Amino acid sequence: MNPFLRAVVVLCLALPVAADPLADVRAALGKLTAREPIRATYEVQRSIANEGKFDNDKFSGKAVVELEGDSGAFRIVIPRPLLEQIEREEQGRAQNVEQPTPTVSALSQVDPVETANAIDFAPVLLVMLHGAKVVSDTTAATFQGKPARAVVFRLADRISKEDSGRVKVAENKLTLWLGSDLVPVGAEHITQAKFSFLIFKGESKQKRSWYFAQVADRLVRVRHESSESGSGMGQKSNATLVATVKVH
Repeated sequence: MNPFLRAVVVLCLALPVAADPLADVRAALGKLTAREPIRATYEVQRSIANEGKFDNDKFSGKAVVELEGDSGAFRIVIPRPLLEQIEREEQGRAQNVEQPTPTVSALSQVDPVETANAIDFAPVLLVMLHGAKVVSDTTAATFQGKPARAVVFRLADRISKEDSGRVKVAENKLTLWLGSDLVPVGAEHITQAKFSFLIFKGESKQKRSWYFAQVADRLVRVRHESSESGSGMGQKSNATLVATVKVH
C-alpha cells in the first residue's frame, strides 16, 4: 500500500466516531427497567390564580401520599387524615359554593399515571424523544454546580388533524443534563403555542423542570416544578405545581 494512503487509514482508525447524543440517551434510559421494589413519599403543592370575565379563583393546596412499586404492581396509599381533610372541604363547599377546595385540587394531580411516572421516569423521556432533533450538545456544562453534559432537543409536535389548523407551536424544547454515565440528572421542557377558533384567540406557555436520581434500576423524578400561563377570551390564568419524591 502507498505509504501516504497507509497513513491516512491509520489516522482515520485513530479518530473517535462522532457521538450521537440521541442514541446515547436512549441507550442509557433503556437500561433502567424499574423492576426493583421502591417505597417513597410523594408530596404535591398546587397554586392557581385566575383573573377575568369568567373566573377569579385564587388558592393553594397540598397533598401527601405514599407510593409503593415493584416488578408486579404500583400502589398509591392515601392516609386517613388526608381523606378527612377532603371530606371537610367538600362539606364546606356544599354549604357555600364559593368555598375553595385547595386539598381536593392538589389531590387531583395525584393520578396513577403521574405518580407512577415519578418513580419510573425513563419511559416518559423515551416517548418525548421519539422524533426529536438535536439542537446542541455541550460536554462542558454544569447542573446544580456539578459537571454535566447538556443536550438540547427540538421535540416533535404532536397535534391531531382536527387541531392542526387551530394550534401553532412556536417552541417545544427539551434540555437534558447528563451525568458521566449518560443518565439524565435534570431536564427542562419549555412549550409555547397559540390557538385560534372562529373569533377566539389565545396563547399558552408552560415550563417544566425535573430533577432526577437513579435509585437501583429506576430513574426517580425527585422534584418537579411546573409553571403554566394562558390567556384568551378575556381570561388570564396562572398555575404552579411543585411535586417531590422522597425515597425511603
